[in-house]
Amino acid sequence: MPSVTRKSQSTRTQRRDKARDRLLGVVERLLEEGESFTEISVERLVSEAGISRSTFYVYFEDKGDLLRAWFEDITGELSDAAKDWWALGKDATREDLRAALDRVVKAYKPHTTLMAATYDAAAYDASVRELVEGMMTGNVAGLRKHIKAGQSAGFVDGTLPSAQTAAWLTWMAERGLHQLVRTATGAELEKLIDAYTAIVWNTLYAPTRT
Repeated sequence: MPSVTRKSQSTRTQRRDKARDRLLGVVERLLEEGESFTEISVERLVSEAGISRSTFYVYFEDKGDLLRAWFEDITGELSDAAKDWWALGKDATREDLRAALDRVVKAYKPHTTLMAATYDAAAYDASVRELVEGMMTGNVAGLRKHIKAGQSAGFVDGTLPSAQTAAWLTWMAERGLHQLVRTATGAELEKLIDAYTAIVWNTLYAPTRT
């Protein structure tokens, strides 16, 4: 016999996810219209999403909690995309690198508006800031591991300090995704991926190919 408790929990989760998606849709629209996340009140969010204030607080503690619920889901998707890059080996070509970075950029692209809201909230919400810092720490650690493995195998420049190089590349990419990729489409997006590929290739791999 099916568990009534399990079914009830599943239904609640579905309702929470539905409310979250409607609220985040409002957030995205308002941000694209030029407002900042800090300026958007809960009252306005629930009004424009067609959700009661009491329903909002059933599922979320505050606006930051709404973003945290989304961010925890999206972090896994972005980490999976980055693994294609970190899995490249000694036989990888520049085209292989571009394909891996293309996946990273295009996994991030649909979420740039809400990422902007998350970074906005991180400035004053310690719990959101902790999530962002955790994601960046994980990204730096993953790239550092790839660099060290590549140096041991001889396909990454052995003169590079692995930790500092990983930190620079990760944080530069984060700013580029936030500032450049957010508004780019079509040919411009492809050019940005070409430039990103050139920076990474020339930094990590090109010195071992000559």
